[in-house]
Amino acid sequence: MENQTLVFLFVCGFLMLSVSCQESMLSPPGRPSEFRTPDQLRKYLKALNDYYAIVGRPRFGRSAIKQPGTQTFGNLDSNE
Repeated sequence: MENQTLVFLFVCGFLMLSVSCQESMLSPPGRPSEFRTPDQLRKYLKALNDYYAIVGRPRFGRSAIKQPGTQTFGNLDSNE
């Protein structure tokens, strides 16, 4: 019983940690009001590029509605 409780607490802690870390990944980098140095602009553009590389990545197989063997446009044959 004690082992099950420890495993449960570990899993809950891990899930809470993973959810809290994901929020920072989903937000774009903060833009300063003005760029004072070229290096500051370069770092911002790199962070922005990394953000769009992650957010813009295609996600295949995410649709729960599509089922194998179904037609995309339904039944186009009017006789059936």
